[in-house]
Amino acid sequence: MQVIHNQVHDIFALSKNKFYVRLWVQKGFVRCVTLIFSDRYDLEAQKVKMDFYMNVGSFEVYTAQVQNKTPRFAYKFLIELLDGSFKIFNQFGLADTEENLYFDAFQFPYANEADIFEKPSFTEGLVVYEIFPDRFKRGKKEVHSKKLFDWDYCSWDVPGSEVFLGGNFAGIKEKIEYFKTLGINAIYLTPIFKSLSSHRYNVDDYFDVDPLLGTKEEFKDLVNSLHKNGIRIILDMVFNHTGVGFFAFQDVIKNGENSKYYSWYNIKSLPVDVQKGNYETFATNVRSMPRINTSNKEVQDFFLEVLKYWLLEFDVDGFRFDVANELDKNFIRRIRRELKSIKKDILLIGEVMHRSENFLMGDMFDGVMNYFSWEVFARYLVGKYNAEDASRILADYRLKFNPVLFSCQLNLIGSHDTERVLTRLNKNKKLAMLAAVYNLTYQGIPMIYYGDEIGMEGGHDPDCRRGMIWEEEKQDKEIFKLYRRLIDLKKTSSALNSDNVKEFSIGDVLCFERKSESEAVYILFNPRKALQRVRLWSEFIVDREIEFFNTQQKIKNHSCYIKLELNPESFEIVLVR
Repeated sequence: MQVIHNQVHDIFALSKNKFYVRLWVQKGFVRCVTLIFSDRYDLEAQKVKMDFYMNVGSFEVYTAQVQNKTPRFAYKFLIELLDGSFKIFNQFGLADTEENLYFDAFQFPYANEADIFEKPSFTEGLVVYEIFPDRFKRGKKEVHSKKLFDWDYCSWDVPGSEVFLGGNFAGIKEKIEYFKTLGINAIYLTPIFKSLSSHRYNVDDYFDVDPLLGTKEEFKDLVNSLHKNGIRIILDMVFNHTGVGFFAFQDVIKNGENSKYYSWYNIKSLPVDVQKGNYETFATNVRSMPRINTSNKEVQDFFLEVLKYWLLEFDVDGFRFDVANELDKNFIRRIRRELKSIKKDILLIGEVMHRSENFLMGDMFDGVMNYFSWEVFARYLVGKYNAEDASRILADYRLKFNPVLFSCQLNLIGSHDTERVLTRLNKNKKLAMLAAVYNLTYQGIPMIYYGDEIGMEGGHDPDCRRGMIWEEEKQDKEIFKLYRRLIDLKKTSSALNSDNVKEFSIGDVLCFERKSESEAVYILFNPRKALQRVRLWSEFIVDREIEFFNTQQKIKNHSCYIKLELNPESFEIVLVR
């Protein structure tokens, strides 16, 4: 019998004396599991029967949420087997008897303040809308410093970074009513700082906005207008690299090794030559983006000044960090400490496009852009995974994290760095709508990439960055209506904002269970081209009122299961109250 308890992934302090514990036990051996715990210096133990939580692959997962007498938490597991015998599982493994009560127990030595993850209070019901400013809306502004392309330009015979459509702060402000109609309550802006490119990921001045977007006064007015309408704002910060026009890099070009900023960069040879790119860059030889050394304390000090400036002067609500997986981890921890001491509710999101366990221990980011879970679901949609495999991979990944922290993952189905969801799914509108349901019902903070809510298409960068379609006759009204209903459900459902989540499969139907004390929501997906009939079993649904999202039909249910027919390439959301 294999038993797993990982003290990195399976125990968390929820408060000073409250702990959340998981145990993984191989299927087919166990009748029940009891958690035995105490203060490490107090041998008078408490016992709590652990709840069977869910099956994940070949394991049964048991959980318990317990209140200890003190912040010191010593614990072990008493496992009753199906044959009536017992095993003890402690830090040395499985045993028939206790060798030493004091030394054998697992230890959470003390729940210090830094061990307790607190998510920003406003994340419940939060729905984020990502805007690429140059491509969103060209507001009323008479003077333009650059030649602007036609709004519907998408031939890309010019490099995307050199294509300016002229979207600006005024345009975003003009669309506040659109945001309210859609229902989103936060916007995330890709970089707004002074730069030579339209994407602005090569920043030349971190303390000023790009003049094509407007002025700092106009940005402050935008922030105030958004806040007055209940909409928060998240800024994109580029600290992995700078632009070549950044003052420190220019000084290195001019003074070489004598520059006080020479150690800020990894210069391979002198003199610095922007045409040759004889310095470390973002990605592979992207000469316009020299990589900066975030392990350097002076670099850290500078960027912390930048963050505090935009936080204190403009009252922004969060930051998203570009190429966050390459930043110095101690720098990220320092960012968290210093910003949270100024504004406890600031939301910190990292761009990590792969598994993120080592970035989400509660001491760095609140969450990351959850590309990993989306990739699993996308592969299920197109038939690369069946429902059983998809549910197992999703659950196994989610259960590597503190459940409170996982609620802060920024869920997405597309961004400025990927092809649009409709394009990725071969223009299959039905599957794109299933993707929207995943995005707005899975655990985390849903993020909508501008235009996905109206069915915009686009390949990889730069094609995914086309100008927003504002002509209503070109917008897909069915997709927009679905987004509006899903956003409203996300904002009002207690279950969809809880940390109680399960992934499971019924045949090749992938299912999510979201549950609060008063409500359960079951989300079922059928991306296949055949009708699927399923029975949904749950003790929670007995003698409850059930509403079906698609038909809005309501019934009173008296049994422990309901039958559903899922048409090809369809979904259903079952609300149980």
